[in-house]
Order: sequence, then C-alpha cells, then structure tokens
Amino acid sequence: FGSRCPAACSLGHVPYTHFRIVFACALFSNAMRVAALATVASAVTIDGNKGPAVSLTRELETQFSAVQSQIAKMGRVTPGVYETIQKLQGMVEQIIEPAIQESHAADQMLLMTVFREIIECDAMYKKFTQGGLQKAQAALSTVRTTWSQCGGSVEELKMKFSECLENRDVLVRHNNTVCCQEFAVCPGGYSDCETVKLSEGFVGCDYKSNTGAECFGHAKSLVAPLLGYFRDEDAKYERLRHECAKFSAATKAKVAECAYLQEAVNAKVAQANEMAEEFNDAAVSTVKNSRQQCSDYQACRGKTEAAYRQVVGPCATTGTYGAGGDCVKNREIDRTSEWNAIQVISCALKHYCQGGTFKEELIQSCKASIDTYHLNIVYPKVPEMLPCEIPECGSCPGCDECVDR
Repeated sequence: FGSRCPAACSLGHVPYTHFRIVFACALFSNAMRVAALATVASAVTIDGNKGPAVSLTRELETQFSAVQSQIAKMGRVTPGVYETIQKLQGMVEQIIEPAIQESHAADQMLLMTVFREIIECDAMYKKFTQGGLQKAQAALSTVRTTWSQCGGSVEELKMKFSECLENRDVLVRHNNTVCCQEFAVCPGGYSDCETVKLSEGFVGCDYKSNTGAECFGHAKSLVAPLLGYFRDEDAKYERLRHECAKFSAATKAKVAECAYLQEAVNAKVAQANEMAEEFNDAAVSTVKNSRQQCSDYQACRGKTEAAYRQVVGPCATTGTYGAGGDCVKNREIDRTSEWNAIQVISCALKHYCQGGTFKEELIQSCKASIDTYHLNIVYPKVPEMLPCEIPECGSCPGCDECVDR
C-alpha cells in the first residue's frame, strides 16, 4: 500500500521543462492509493457489513459514521467495532496521510519545476548580456580604437602633405622667376648669347685707302670698350642658368615628395574607411542581435510566467467533493481540509479505543491539536524582469580623400 512514484517520474530522470510529467506522477501515486484503499475498504467490516470504496476521506467518513452508529446502538465498543476502529486507524496512518503528504510534495515539486523555467529564461539572457554582448562590445571598442588611431594618422599625413604642397609652390615660384630671368637674357638659349655682332666695328674703315691692319686696329678700338659689358652679361647669364637648374631639380624632388605623401594619405584613408565599414557593420549586427535576444527573452518570460500562474491558480473547479481543479492553490486548500477532517476522526477513534466513548466537547480539543504547517506550499516570488540591454554603438564616419591642388 505504501506505493511511491516510479523512478521514471522522479525529477532527476525527467527534463524539468516537461513539468506536467511530475504532476502526472502525483496523480499516479494517488490513483495507486485509491486502488489500495478499495482493497482495504472492502475488507473493513462493521459487524459483517462491508463499506463501499469511494474517495479516501469520504470512505473514512462513511466508515466512521458507521462506527458511531454501531457504538450508539450497542452502547459500547464491541470486539467487531474495535477491530474496525483499528483498521480505520491503519487506513488513516498508512494510506490517507501518506497520500496527502505525497500529493503536497508532488505539487511543491511541480511548482518549483515550473518556476525554474522562469529562472532559466533569466539565466539564458544573463549569459548573453554578460558573455556574448560584452565580447561584441569589446571587439567594437578595439575596432573603434584602431579606427581612431588610423584617423589620427590620416590627419597627420594630411598636414605633412599640405606643408609639402606649400613648399613645392614656393620652389615653383622661385624656379619660374629665376628661369624667366635667364630666358629674358638669352631668349634663344646659351648659343645666342655667344654670338657677338660686330657690325659697328667696320664703320668708317676704307679698305681701299687703309690697310687691313689699320682696319682691324680701328675695329678693335671700337670693340674694346664692349669687352667688359659682354663679360659681365655672360657671368650674369651663367649664374642665372645654374640657379635655374638648381631650383628645377629641387622643384622636381619636392613634387615627387608630395606625390609620395599623397599616395600615403590616400592609402591611410582607404584603411580608415575599411575600419569604419567594419565597425559600422559589426555595430549594426550587435544591435540587431541584442534586439532579437531581448525579444526572445521577453517571449520566454511571458510563456513561463503564464504557465506558472496557471499552475499556481486559483482555478475553476467542478464543485464536487475534492475536485480542487488543475492548480496548486485549490488542491492545497482541499488537502488542508481533508487533513483537518481525518485528524478529527483519528482523534475520535483513539478516544473510542481508550475509553469506549467520545464526548462532543473533545472535538475542539482535537481540532486545536491539528497542525497543517507541513502542508503549506511555498510559492516562489517571480523576480522582476531583467531590463533589456540594447547598446548604442554609434558609427565611425569615413575619411575624405585628399586631392592634389
């Protein structure tokens, strides 16, 4: 008669998400006890009369009423009645009380099982916020830092490039000034400056009346005053020519340097843009995933809390005896009522066995001695819902490309 839940029904062998199996286990246990009661009740005779098996408490009440009637009729406890009283006490201690206690334990386990599903929702969401989300945010922070450093390098290179352009323009202006002066001195180039026109040197020399030596001497006297001028102009041209060549070479070098810096700036800009794109894509993905996780968590809490409230109750009943309905609170009330009832009967049975009578004034004493604390269900308080964490990741703007002036 002391049946227990099968091992397959124990919480250790069944995933707690299937909490209804636990409840079915409790029903199975009680069903086994009802079947056992039917066997015991059919064997209980009150001076030859067998009592029918109804419900646990109803059967006990029926048998107790028969005992009271028999004692009242006989005026004493007969051996047959005494035997019946012993069997009823055995029914209380071995069948009814264990059945009520096991039903209480099954409901408490059922309640904790459903409650744990709520806690599991919180645990899963905490795992995301304290694990996956933090890792994603750390990765974003690393990319943002790299992007920021890259952007700083871009600005530094842009400044160098701009300075290079300024220096290049100064060189170009100097180069143009010097080389234009060179061109002004000898528009046709250096060969032009080496040709000396001495047409004026033959003026006033008559070859017929003067000898060649005389004409040459006359021409020499005319050119001699120009010698210093031509030497000075030639030196000036050579100086301008060398200076122009020097500035031309420096200008070409500076142009090459600026072109290199421009390529470096553009390469760094491209790198910064790639970093910005990587950050922005990861930020969008992180926010999207966070919203999905929040939505899943809220759905999980909504579903498990609804299931918990349904299991807890109160719920509608059929109005029949002992029909507590499919919720714990109603069954808790029924169990408490049944426990009180059987304890009063048990107390009366003990008095019958001890003194052969049971006075009505003893009922209050029996009721005062009843303790139902062990049948109180502990209802875990549903914790507040965790706040959703949707990060504000922001974005990294791309860099403008540098264009040569």
